[in-house]
Amino acid sequence: MNENFDEKTEEKTGPDPVKPEEMQIDISERIQDNSNLDKDRDIFSTRKIEFNMPEKEIPIAQPEEKAPENKKKMKTFLSAITGILAFLVMALIICIVYFLNNKSLLSSISGSLSGSSDTQNSQLGEAKIKYEPKPTDENQLSAETIYEKLAPSVVGVVVYDADAEIISDPVSQGSGIIIDDQGYIITNSHVVNNSKKNNIKIVTNTNEEFQGKVVGYDTRTDIAVIKCDKSGLSCATLGDSDQVKVGESVLALGNPLGLDFASTLTRGIVSAVNRSKSLAASNSLVKYIQTDAAINPGNSGGPLINMYGQVIGINSMKIGAAGLEGMGFAVPSNVVKTVVSDIISKGYVSGRVRLGIGAKMISNYQAQVCNVPVGILVSKIYKDSNLPSSGIQTGDIITKIGDTAITNLDVFYGELYKHKPGETITLSVFRTSATASSRTFDASVVLLEDRGETQEKEDEMHSR
Repeated sequence: MNENFDEKTEEKTGPDPVKPEEMQIDISERIQDNSNLDKDRDIFSTRKIEFNMPEKEIPIAQPEEKAPENKKKMKTFLSAITGILAFLVMALIICIVYFLNNKSLLSSISGSLSGSSDTQNSQLGEAKIKYEPKPTDENQLSAETIYEKLAPSVVGVVVYDADAEIISDPVSQGSGIIIDDQGYIITNSHVVNNSKKNNIKIVTNTNEEFQGKVVGYDTRTDIAVIKCDKSGLSCATLGDSDQVKVGESVLALGNPLGLDFASTLTRGIVSAVNRSKSLAASNSLVKYIQTDAAINPGNSGGPLINMYGQVIGINSMKIGAAGLEGMGFAVPSNVVKTVVSDIISKGYVSGRVRLGIGAKMISNYQAQVCNVPVGILVSKIYKDSNLPSSGIQTGDIITKIGDTAITNLDVFYGELYKHKPGETITLSVFRTSATASSRTFDASVVLLEDRGETQEKEDEMHSR
């Protein structure tokens, strides 16, 4: 680095002044005439150097008197530098040790520096999900044995608003299941508020806490995957939900009402299978396992377990209407396995289709009152949808997909999900008009791929 300095003349005391005419010095002659020099000493230069001194008389300082003081200053300077370097090295060692013991914090900082997309990509991969068929023998396990086996694999999921202050209350709490010893945890999509943005805290049954990050979620099956930087975890085994039979005994394990009642075990039976839950999300694809095992808020995301210690479902909801008891519902494990594998490897469930609209169902009663056909009312069209180019606009009513009449949302989604992204379907559309007579027309529409990001939660409106 080049620095500019202003030169200043300092007045010093010394021997008697020397007259200018006496100040021409021949250094080479002085060196050669100095008989006291060591003969082995190297002479670096014998070039004659002349000093043209100004007319003003200038005293000559004696450098020998300054040597002890300069040496002392240099020693002090070196001591200060050594102390600073020692401090920096010690601080660096402390930081390294701290971050090695707090890998989740290091991951969070790294994610913040590299961007959200880099964070997401670093979390995608493959999980070694344990999956076993139902044993053929009758050697079922006791509830005590199953609890000891599964309790370490069931965690508390505490969700905080990403925009909240450092000290804030959680926005939701639920349960989760460790399915991979490298830190993959499954829970319900509604537990993480159908979002990747919230801050997640994982709490084990031994009260160990660490940070988690939502890899992806799927509102249509109410499944979400969380990844935490923790290895050597005890993971659960998924069973074959297609082998579940009505009447067999099951257990539910989770955190009803939050961490205050963590690791609560309840018992029941399978009350029914293949239930289409009418109170679930209108775009749900799930045929639920119904159970009378006690399931309460906070149990969501926890396991429904058969008597072989296998997870056959993920507890998702219950009917809590007055006078009703023992009506809980779980997402079958076979659905969970397929959805989770896709979310872990891609961040979303592949192969899903959507129209790119926000819509709501017109019931028979509403149709009679408004003198319109039963169908799907288009209330919003998203930017990437090709419905406008097909002539469809907000306010239109989709009455058919192909030759199938849309009588309810189950029919609508059932027909829609028979197709793949990029395929073209024909919609029958009814349009009302204030200035002309109503009319029905057909429109060809290319289906979009739903990568999960369009699953926006709106009041009585869903992104397809």
